[in-house]
Amino acid sequence: MLHFDPNDPLDRLLKQELDGQPTSLDEFLGVVMDWIDGEEDFDPGQILRDRGLNKEDILPKAVAYRADFRTYMMEKGLPLDDRFGLCRQLSQLAESEPSAELLRVYCDVLCGIEFLLDEEPPDIDEDYENWLCVAYLNFLSDRDELLAAFTERQKLAGKFAEVVKQKGSPRPVSCDTERKHAILRCFTECFDMPPKGDGNVLLNNLEAYLQIISASPVLRSVEPLILFRLLTRRQSYMCSTPDLKVNLSALWKKDPSSVGRNNGKNYKKYWANLTFFHRLVCLYQEDQEVDLPLCWYGLEQITVLGNFYWNEVDDGREYLGQERLMPFLKPVEELVEDALFSCFENGAGDNIMLEDSGLTFEELEDFQTDPNPLVSRELNKIADYMNDHAIELTNRFSQADTAAVRELCRDVLEQSALSGRVGIEGHVPLFLATINGGLMEFQDYYANQYLIQAGHALTDKPLAGTPEPTE
Repeated sequence: MLHFDPNDPLDRLLKQELDGQPTSLDEFLGVVMDWIDGEEDFDPGQILRDRGLNKEDILPKAVAYRADFRTYMMEKGLPLDDRFGLCRQLSQLAESEPSAELLRVYCDVLCGIEFLLDEEPPDIDEDYENWLCVAYLNFLSDRDELLAAFTERQKLAGKFAEVVKQKGSPRPVSCDTERKHAILRCFTECFDMPPKGDGNVLLNNLEAYLQIISASPVLRSVEPLILFRLLTRRQSYMCSTPDLKVNLSALWKKDPSSVGRNNGKNYKKYWANLTFFHRLVCLYQEDQEVDLPLCWYGLEQITVLGNFYWNEVDDGREYLGQERLMPFLKPVEELVEDALFSCFENGAGDNIMLEDSGLTFEELEDFQTDPNPLVSRELNKIADYMNDHAIELTNRFSQADTAAVRELCRDVLEQSALSGRVGIEGHVPLFLATINGGLMEFQDYYANQYLIQAGHALTDKPLAGTPEPTE
């Protein structure tokens, strides 16, 4: 999870950037350099003292939590020394035996990479104990936030499962239908009236469906979502067919799942629909019978608008103003991505071919950005070959020991059909380190895909029990 400390200059700057308020390069570099200088003086003991905490009180809890976690993992047969295998087995376990307890452990894994998964140093000294206390406290904060996010998704999944069971329309009941005029205004602000449409016909159909929805507490809880589906999926009929009858099951049918980028027509359509839903929901802010979070969750489940929001609106910052800020739950993919999970405890330090070469990571980066067209051409050939064989290479790499990694990297170099020695002479160690780095990226990518699958399996339906944070 991403956290921003309002008292930290770098955090403030990053949050400012994410909020669409860019800063100057000089200011950014100045803050970053100050942060780097400060990192050199990182003192966990001082952090504890600044927080008014006592190591003697926290250390036993940290040690016990780590020990209990590792015992549970061993009992479940989940490997601690093979992070890729751990992610794969977590995904399988989430599919076959989803539970509230497993959801908590899943959040532990995502948030406790350093605290729970990294190996202890051979010599435990006071500095490490202080670090362990701070890591434990930060872990608990991150884990509790992530667990709350996943638990909210899981609870809403249970509620929405009851909504989609509503297939037929109940008998209408008498109710206040004056809201139909405000709904009509929202509609005409976002859409043109269809060629054969008539405002009076639409008002009458809105009144009829408000009476139908009021007959069922379950339907009433998602009234804005039902009206949205009627006015988008059945738009022309709602505006032109008197006494329209719609089967509710058609409203719960999922729309096609892809969001095409750079498609102006679809982009305008999605934004109009999203704006309309947002304005429609605003009409129900004070309505205690309507579950607004459930409406937003339902919209995400049966339309592409959630993906559209995260991929185009929120990510691209195309739109400023309040209507850009929409309360979609952060998707599982984003939650996993924010955790920054990696299979490699030492990052680039686990690149065997780089270590063999005796070169630095900076030298490798310089090589990979070399403007020499001969080098860039050969790097592109390697990338093309690796992308075409990504799954096969990842499977081999995940099972390889040190000697097998060296052999695999040389196989990739050989199979990439490089153009003889011209352009690569003297650069073979750098090509091999580049291949090793690419294999590491593949493994991290597929590990995160397993974690995303596990996240969906643990939150797309109700679980037995309630995951309780533990300390």
